[in-house]
Amino acid sequence: MTNFKLKTNIISGMNALNSLDLSKSKNVSIFTDNNMLKIGACDSTINLLKNNRLEYKIFSDIDPDPSFEVVNKCLHEILSFNSDTIIAIGGGSVIDTAKAVIYFALEVNKELNKANSTPYFIVIPTTSGTGSEVTAYSVITDNANRRKIPLVSDDMLPDVAILDPQFTCTVPPRITAETGMDVLAHSLESLVSINATSFTLPYSEYAAGLVLNNISRAVHNGKDMDARISMHEASCIAGIAFNTAGLGLIHAMAHAMGARFHQPHGRTNALLMPHVIEFNAKNSVKAARNYAKLAKSVSGNKFDDDITASLFLKNLILELNKNIGIGKRVVDYSISKDYFFVAIEEMANNALKDLCLQSNPVKPSFDDVKSIYLSLL
Repeated sequence: MTNFKLKTNIISGMNALNSLDLSKSKNVSIFTDNNMLKIGACDSTINLLKNNRLEYKIFSDIDPDPSFEVVNKCLHEILSFNSDTIIAIGGGSVIDTAKAVIYFALEVNKELNKANSTPYFIVIPTTSGTGSEVTAYSVITDNANRRKIPLVSDDMLPDVAILDPQFTCTVPPRITAETGMDVLAHSLESLVSINATSFTLPYSEYAAGLVLNNISRAVHNGKDMDARISMHEASCIAGIAFNTAGLGLIHAMAHAMGARFHQPHGRTNALLMPHVIEFNAKNSVKAARNYAKLAKSVSGNKFDDDITASLFLKNLILELNKNIGIGKRVVDYSISKDYFFVAIEEMANNALKDLCLQSNPVKPSFDDVKSIYLSLL
């Protein structure tokens, strides 16, 4: 039996924020980060709240790779403010923090036998990467154990997603590149997931095509609004796919590597992606077939077999990484080979415990994961 559902109302296009209905809101909590406040990314939303004479409070002390300590602090504040609406304005870290706060606020209310009323949840992504505006996932860092912990609950699904490319046009090339490769990872992992269905595959394939055709344009010309909206929509579409189909080995390994070396999530995905594609293709007939279908679609080429096509896709991504300024090795990011080598066993153990691994088309061994990490040396 197949189960596929969509909850989030997606409003996409220039000035999409103007379509937001806040008529039922009273106390609004804005989750963002200090940089978003500084550059004025929240101004239009704040003005909208003022025009509607709504009470609001801003939570902006959110760092990249949000920790449970940050979530705890925000949780205390939101419970005391009694928010009925939450608006998250930012990238994946901001959105994941808001989601985790909603998750734990509901858990606290259960423990206290209070009425559980999920706040109206609005997400305005300012990067084209996580797809978090349409997913039931949040990833929080456990600093004590140097691990990233995925949370999963439908209670964290946003009610509204505002996809306005104007929020992304000032994103620097490096972040555009790395967040864009996160989108491609979501597309490719949901494409070969054991939970992929006839409902999710069209989203995975279409999102991958959008990224491959637009990421270079968005990186090299940030004012190309057609490329920006394509990347923004690709992020959302890939999110729809992996929210049902799940992710896989790329993300499991990226979570472990990111927590250990504090590297941006999109960057670690981009580094690992080509090698995981080769591993999956050589160990899963179905994965190789789905990779091959995408390779044929984006290239127009004919291939002798699915493995050859999959390796073409691997090399295409390596070339794409080079074109948008992403390296091939950890030394490209000031991580010493010796330090990385010593950490491989710890990262491999953590990757094998990651929730994302459950939907990968192949169950890797400890040595398989170590081998892929070694490919980055």
